[in-house]
Amino acid sequence: MSYLALYREYRPQTFREIVGQEHVTRTLQNAVKGNRVAHAYLFCGSRGTGKTTSAKVLAKAVNCLQGPDPEPCNECTNCRAVTEGVAVDVAEIDAASNRGIDEIRDLREKVQFAPSTGRYRVYIIDEVHMLTNEAFNALLKILEEPPGHVIFILATTEPRKVPLTILSRCQRFDFRRIGIGDIINKLKEVVEKTGLAAEEEALRLIARAAEGSLRDALSMLDQAAALGGNLITVEEIHNILGTVRMDVLNQVAGHLAAGESGPVLQLVGRLYKEGKDLRLFASDLAGFLRTLLLLKISPATLTDEYSPAELLSQVELFEQEQLMYILDILTGAEQDMKWSNLPNLVLELALVKACRMEWRVDTGSLAGRLARLEEAVFLGGEKELKLQPSGNKHSEPVGFIPAREPHINVVKDSCSKHSEPVDFIPAGEIQAAATIEAPVFPGRDDQAAEDAAITLETVKSAWTDLVKKVKEERIPLYGSFVKAVPVEVKGGQLIIGFAEDARLAKERVEQEDNKRYLEQLLRKFFDGEWHLSCIFGAGGKPPEARPTLAEEALRRFGGEEVELNSDGGPGGRIF
Repeated sequence: MSYLALYREYRPQTFREIVGQEHVTRTLQNAVKGNRVAHAYLFCGSRGTGKTTSAKVLAKAVNCLQGPDPEPCNECTNCRAVTEGVAVDVAEIDAASNRGIDEIRDLREKVQFAPSTGRYRVYIIDEVHMLTNEAFNALLKILEEPPGHVIFILATTEPRKVPLTILSRCQRFDFRRIGIGDIINKLKEVVEKTGLAAEEEALRLIARAAEGSLRDALSMLDQAAALGGNLITVEEIHNILGTVRMDVLNQVAGHLAAGESGPVLQLVGRLYKEGKDLRLFASDLAGFLRTLLLLKISPATLTDEYSPAELLSQVELFEQEQLMYILDILTGAEQDMKWSNLPNLVLELALVKACRMEWRVDTGSLAGRLARLEEAVFLGGEKELKLQPSGNKHSEPVGFIPAREPHINVVKDSCSKHSEPVDFIPAGEIQAAATIEAPVFPGRDDQAAEDAAITLETVKSAWTDLVKKVKEERIPLYGSFVKAVPVEVKGGQLIIGFAEDARLAKERVEQEDNKRYLEQLLRKFFDGEWHLSCIFGAGGKPPEARPTLAEEALRRFGGEEVELNSDGGPGGRIF
């Protein structure tokens, strides 16, 4: 007999042998045992998860001469015929190559015949989503009025392409991706039965690359056995898959954590010279860092995808925000690499950017401070901008920044010679008196000073950016929040107003989840603790937009509008 591939040789023949689909097998076993087998089933799931295998086991169970029983005997003539693919009453149809209406019409004629040797005629239609619309319409007629001796089992990897009229007439079962631990255990069982030997990490690497498909895992194991003989090693699996060793991922991760772009570029250059697929490397690196992020957020998420030693040695090197920042860059680079003629350059630029410490920047705090700075500029020197210490409460006191120097008018008074003499004040005393040091406020006084620096004008100046942020993060809330206007600031409380006809918008903003989110957003923009209150009032009009720098300069200093085009001639508009 010719050689049989491992995935065919070790294909499950009973419900008990099917891996990782207990929610499906238990239901089908109970249906057979209780004589409640439906006339049509739809098996959905990704490749290699056991859809067709489960269909054949069900066909054996309902036609077994020793049954009906939850498990087929695999010894009677009917069971052996299904296993060998020669059963008269079980037909397997490939919808990808038999997708027309003529094939389904032929099927409609055949289903009228009674089974020859078993209790049911079972039709397994694989990749059913490939049928044409006309073929689906013809199949629908059979499913609406099926003969009592017929069972249809439809299998597909894309259930969204199956018409709803078909879905509503089938019992649907969703097959899950098989877990890495289950795949590893199955591979160990096969290795032991075939007399092979394999390294633990080699089997883990195969299971990770299979992406939940046991068939793919067995195919890779078969290929590795042909390459390396009786011993399957990690190095052989890397050669087959084109992936990089785990120690390389560890090195790259360590350099990213330390912000060392030079060593990272050297490693990428070496992989490029070795002919490694950099797109696959970027995907592996992103997957490894994703696992670190999950472990950083919740240690209970430790999985079988990587060995615990590999994860625990790296997770302490990163901050959570740093991992999110790097993953955001890598996922964008993966997409760009697909369409670039220089994927290595795209990856190198992404890794250099990932080594920068931009993730440490608190953008919310910066936005609030920038808003206060802009307020001081546009107030024209009438207020002083207090510089708040960003880190240590006991930092050295700082002075204030005057927005502009006041203009001094010298008035010639004819009576000045008769005025009272004025005491002379030394310049040093004037300078000492003019300097205002920022006091150190202990405890709650520090917060009170910060709240006092944030006025209604400060909130209004940053209101447009605040609304834009809500639009980016929560579109449903944005539709209601955009109708609000800032009305009053009392310490750490912001009062916003709605028009009388915006009652629903006010109620949505006041919902606990939305209100908590907005208060957190206020803390990012303006620092400190904030509480949000909603009222009816303020006319429901949004705050007027602040003038641009050019408009403010024109208002203060005057100017003349000149029309220029792009080459310096008439056409454009400048001041």
